[in-house]
Amino acid sequence: MSASTRRPTVARPAAVLWDMDGTIVDTEPYWIATEYALVAEFGGEWDDEKAHSLVGKDLRDSAAIIRDRGSVDLPIDDIVNRLLDGVIAQVQQRVPWRPGARELLADVRKSGVPNALVTMSWTRFAHAVVGALPPGTFDVIITGDEVSHGKPHPEPYLAAAAKLGVRAKDCVAIEDSPTGVRSAVAAGCRTFAVPNVVDIPPSDEYTRVSSLHEIDLATLGITGPTPKRRRRPWGKLAAAVLVLAGLGAGAAYLLRADPLPPLPDIPVSGWAPYWTTAEATATVQTNGTILHEVSPFWFEATGATTIDHSGSLDPSALLPLVAAIRDTGGLVVPSIVDAMPAGGMATVLADPVQRAAHVDAVVALAVDSGFDGIDIDYEQFAFADARSTWETTRPNWVAFITELADALHAEGKVLTVSIPPIYDTDRTADSGYWVYDYAAIGDVVDRIRIMGYDYSVGEPGPIAPYDWVRTAVKAAKKAVDDDTKLVLGIGMYGRNWVVSTTGTCPASAEGTAPVTLRGVEELAAKRSATPVHDTVTREAEFTYQLEVNDGTVSCTQTRQVHYIDEQGVRDRIDLAREERIGGVALWALGFDSPQVWPLIAEVARPQGAAVTSTTTE
Repeated sequence: MSASTRRPTVARPAAVLWDMDGTIVDTEPYWIATEYALVAEFGGEWDDEKAHSLVGKDLRDSAAIIRDRGSVDLPIDDIVNRLLDGVIAQVQQRVPWRPGARELLADVRKSGVPNALVTMSWTRFAHAVVGALPPGTFDVIITGDEVSHGKPHPEPYLAAAAKLGVRAKDCVAIEDSPTGVRSAVAAGCRTFAVPNVVDIPPSDEYTRVSSLHEIDLATLGITGPTPKRRRRPWGKLAAAVLVLAGLGAGAAYLLRADPLPPLPDIPVSGWAPYWTTAEATATVQTNGTILHEVSPFWFEATGATTIDHSGSLDPSALLPLVAAIRDTGGLVVPSIVDAMPAGGMATVLADPVQRAAHVDAVVALAVDSGFDGIDIDYEQFAFADARSTWETTRPNWVAFITELADALHAEGKVLTVSIPPIYDTDRTADSGYWVYDYAAIGDVVDRIRIMGYDYSVGEPGPIAPYDWVRTAVKAAKKAVDDDTKLVLGIGMYGRNWVVSTTGTCPASAEGTAPVTLRGVEELAAKRSATPVHDTVTREAEFTYQLEVNDGTVSCTQTRQVHYIDEQGVRDRIDLAREERIGGVALWALGFDSPQVWPLIAEVARPQGAAVTSTTTE
């Protein structure tokens, strides 16, 4: 949020009341991992849905759920202490600070406004985190073992205000979970919701932001000279009465700002594969005025100094597409893929001399061809090389991207990087493709395109289930400080799988085959199938029977088609708007159907248009 953005006028808060887990520190993955380990020890079953249901809850309430639903045969307090032991051990190894938390805490402290910690974790864990902060960061600490009623009851926030000698309705609360938000709102606090592990729906009862970076002193109402800090003599008594009475579910609250709505429009870009050049050219000619950037998918790196055209391309056949992009005002940012054998690119990146030569080759391609920039799509070291190599490759990749960004920027060119998703900001087997180091390259590139597709490849299933895509976007936002650099890659394709076979198929029988949004409707009609839109995955699917006969042998295949339909494309664009990231990229131009463009155009930001302000006036 820029300093020039107009803000609603709000009163200076009497205190800022902070949740801890998921707000100041991203310890929710630590809690979840500890829950899984504890349940597994007792032979029970656990899953992410159960784990996420505990986020923000009182630890004893969570322990009761783990005992009952996870078959952990221990007393409640023993379960709590086992959880605390596991999480504290992980925190002692590394404190996972949330982006912007320490900076905002320090700013509030310097302003003279008190900070209070209001956490459902117990005292010994809270102190492990507080001990890693500068002394005096918090004036008051309220923990889960100090209150009779945990969140979502308002008691924790009322207790913090009472201990400070102020009224809860004069305070600002910052929370990351629906449970915590309900507690703060019920206590009467002006509340900021910063969703982390669990999403928080919009509401006029609180302000929802995507990151603590969107909150500064002015947002909190801390402006002007610092007043002398005084405690109202009646504040502690009044707040204590509210706590003891359990009053708060209907407590009044004041000065609430509207939550940030989805972006009204969003930049749209797309890739143009060489095998759909003619179709992509027609798409750009028709819809190019809303395409900010097009990446012809034409080039491949075959060595440190060699970048060739993909396939058997005739470069002259590509000129009409470039002309169409230029005519409609878009940027031409071609993609380069890694076509080296396994280990090849990792070797180039590891050698400073070869790496520098490769940077020179990429920059020369952009400059000599008059392109506006380059999109790097190097996947071999992520998919062909063993995961055991990632720790070594990761810093070399970051060095390459940093050097390439400097060189391209010196020539006035942009650098876009297209990379597979991450699912959290750790480096575990469940963290996704952490070898790309979103956080480090996010500081230097112009755009990161998140490849939000190819969820199911080896077996039938959704192409990009909606919740999976949302997880990838949220993880990227946690890793990258500037959300506007993130671009969600959206597929307009699917796959046609064989799910069962009867009889003996001839050699000519087709196996798994790709489908595109452009052609899938014709396929469904030809096979008398009716596509059904799944409201969970937000994709479409249909099944049909196919008889295959070569005159000698015959078989019947049951085939299942999964694809991202027009509504699925729009849903993913809306997700990007709700998360307020920097754009979407379509894979791929030429795969599109005529029916999808009106849905895209409704929310596509016209080229050259300024971002429409959505700040409450």
